[in-house]
Amino acid sequence: MTPQTAERLALERVMESTQDGVFVLDDQQRFVFVNQAFEALTGLQPKEVFSGTHACSDLLECRDSQGRILSAGLCPARQLSEGKPGAVRQLMRISSRNGRERWVETIYTTLRKDGGEPGHVIGIMRDATESKAREDRWEKTIQGLREQVEQLRDQMRHQYGFEGVVSHSPGMQGVLEKVRSACTGTSPVLISGEPGTGKEMVARTIHFNGLQREGPFVTMCVAATPRHLIESELFGEGHAPAGTTGLSAAGLCGAADGGTLFVEGVDELPENCQVKLLKTLEEGAVRSVGSVEAVPVRLRLIASTSRTLSEIRHQNTLRDDLLGRLSVLSIEIPPLRARKEDIPVLVDQFVRELNPHSSRQIRTISPEAWEALNDYDWPGNAQELRNAIEAAMTSGSGDALQREDIDLASVARRSGLNKGPVTGITPLDNLLADYERQAILTALRKTGSQRSLAARLLGISRSRLYRRMDALGIVPRSEIL
Repeated sequence: MTPQTAERLALERVMESTQDGVFVLDDQQRFVFVNQAFEALTGLQPKEVFSGTHACSDLLECRDSQGRILSAGLCPARQLSEGKPGAVRQLMRISSRNGRERWVETIYTTLRKDGGEPGHVIGIMRDATESKAREDRWEKTIQGLREQVEQLRDQMRHQYGFEGVVSHSPGMQGVLEKVRSACTGTSPVLISGEPGTGKEMVARTIHFNGLQREGPFVTMCVAATPRHLIESELFGEGHAPAGTTGLSAAGLCGAADGGTLFVEGVDELPENCQVKLLKTLEEGAVRSVGSVEAVPVRLRLIASTSRTLSEIRHQNTLRDDLLGRLSVLSIEIPPLRARKEDIPVLVDQFVRELNPHSSRQIRTISPEAWEALNDYDWPGNAQELRNAIEAAMTSGSGDALQREDIDLASVARRSGLNKGPVTGITPLDNLLADYERQAILTALRKTGSQRSLAARLLGISRSRLYRRMDALGIVPRSEIL
């Protein structure tokens, strides 16, 4: 057996053994060679393929993923025959004359003549029907997820839309006008108000109705973050320690890129973090701890404080330059005792929210109950009012909320809001309770209200978390206005 014969037999053996369809076209796009795998893929018979008169387009209809027929200038084989350099890869759906249809991926290569000009075209065809079906399923799944995300965004916009902010108070109308104004720009916003007035909800309302609504809403509670970790959590670390999450490595500023960063208790930030935060706002870039390079970020900062602006200036808790940058737009939320005309609409809203989750359905509220609610000063503001209504619904019976159902002293104790003597100093128990409450609320926010994960994040048992939430009157929901 001559070497040429052995080489020919080896080539024939390869052609018939491969699962890929192999074919060769002349300059008229007529078949001059096909292997058995090609015949199996296309359903064509040799007598059809080698009729001598039919071009490949007469025997097979080829369409790309957009449904276009691959003929004339769109035909890869013709492009190569006309001198296009290199190889062409094409995913296409082929339909033979017997009606058989499948997806294939084909690589076309030019077989050049001795002078270098284009000659025959060789094609290697692989069945892609299953992989295309998987791709279509994934695409359908991804599209479904996109639709779910958009539905969730719509729900968030509705939840934090202006129609959800109920108020009959003249003092709140100015607040709402400022909120609407904040939704039209990207400047920093400083929200002030007592605990429980709904500062986070105002921040979320601005985000979900503003220019950043398609981006993330990232929160940081300064009081709930260990002081030595504030800088790394806010700005990230240049070299994240082993075992840290991607969020820890990127920092909350990086996580808020394209969206909003809400810093709760901004006046409690250490001074070096205040300087760094101001620099981040001015430069539009964040420098991680231990890094020499700044990473561009595009975020909007919304900050909150429980102090008034005059108290911040008098106590010097916030640098003047950062305060000036933040207070480009400042929103002060009045306490509930200064807008008691809102108590009826808030109570109505809370009852409607709680009824679906309670075996007791409240339809009316007795005049005595209204009097008790109106006479109380609500040091915990709207959040304390909600806690009082939820506790009252579980303590009585019938569809009318009665005065005896409402235990305001118990609510105050559960909320850690007992007033101490007027000395100008907040009682230590109140401070500790407030710190604990903020830590638990932050853990619940970060874990999507999954209490087991929140307990693990706080380093306590689940049962202890339940006890502390009950003692502090914490409901794992967003703060309301």
